[in-house]
Amino acid sequence: MKKILYVIIALLLVYFVLALFAPKEFKVERSISIKKPTILVKLMLGDFKYFHDEWSPYTEKDPAMKTTYKGNAGEVGHFYSWQGNKEVGSGEMEIVAKTEDSLVQRLTFGDMGDSKGYFIIKDQDTSTNVTWGIIFEVGFFGRPIMLFMNIDKMVGAEYEKGLTKLKNKLESLKEEATNANYEIKEVAWEEKTFYGTKRTKLDGSKLGAFFGENWPKMWLQLENEKVKSTMSPCGILYSWDEKTMATECVAAMCVPNGFELKGWEKYSIPATKVLSVPYYGAPEKSIEAHYAMDEYIKANKLSYTFVIEEYVTDPTLQKDTAKWLTNIYYILK
Repeated sequence: MKKILYVIIALLLVYFVLALFAPKEFKVERSISIKKPTILVKLMLGDFKYFHDEWSPYTEKDPAMKTTYKGNAGEVGHFYSWQGNKEVGSGEMEIVAKTEDSLVQRLTFGDMGDSKGYFIIKDQDTSTNVTWGIIFEVGFFGRPIMLFMNIDKMVGAEYEKGLTKLKNKLESLKEEATNANYEIKEVAWEEKTFYGTKRTKLDGSKLGAFFGENWPKMWLQLENEKVKSTMSPCGILYSWDEKTMATECVAAMCVPNGFELKGWEKYSIPATKVLSVPYYGAPEKSIEAHYAMDEYIKANKLSYTFVIEEYVTDPTLQKDTAKWLTNIYYILK
């Protein structure tokens, strides 16, 4: 009996020593190069629904798993939870920090506590390098067990599979957008008059707040003067930096020619030809429509001066973003 007790004590001591010297955390990383602009890649990486529906290596293990989404895609606070079979278990993910080249997530797997997940996004001129990583923090008494598990191989294989699916999905977007989803028309515009803010440079993620602050002021002023805007609220976009997501833009309303909206900048557009394409969905995800337009312009050897987006649908009246209509106009030279 004493021998058995001594063996147990010895084993416990060995386990304790292993726990002292075993790593406190384990890190797994996998990378891939995707031939798409950084802005598009980062946009899709920050969307948990796109992750679940299009490239998660775990969705196919249980397509019927229950999911929940909260918050705005790509923003701090965006949240995703799942509850599935024995292979995928249950857990949740939440974006807790973002920088120009990274997204950091809090990951919780069942009752195992929190881990740190992250994406590192690096621009490579004609492509984007994506690193998908996770850092597991291991409790003291769980560390010896981890020494006998090849976490890098187990998790890394799934990450490689997921990144490959993401690469294939994103690199096929332009062809899909050009050939199937968008009807581009060349139309003649009569002279138009817009009033709006001064040309302003700001981070693309702040566009919504910028428009939301200025459109109601212009709309109320027009209502007071009993004048109707001839178009829905518009954004005039003069530039867009795919690397920094910065834009130079104007929040604007189109008014009848000859009318003056005091206190705002005037933007006159002479009679001209424009390319137009309707886009249905959340405006911040309209990049595929812009890619389709870019392909059309190149194929027809055209050039343009700036872009106008007309936001037709009132989001306070229509909650389904799939039904939001944005008319996109490229003003031709």
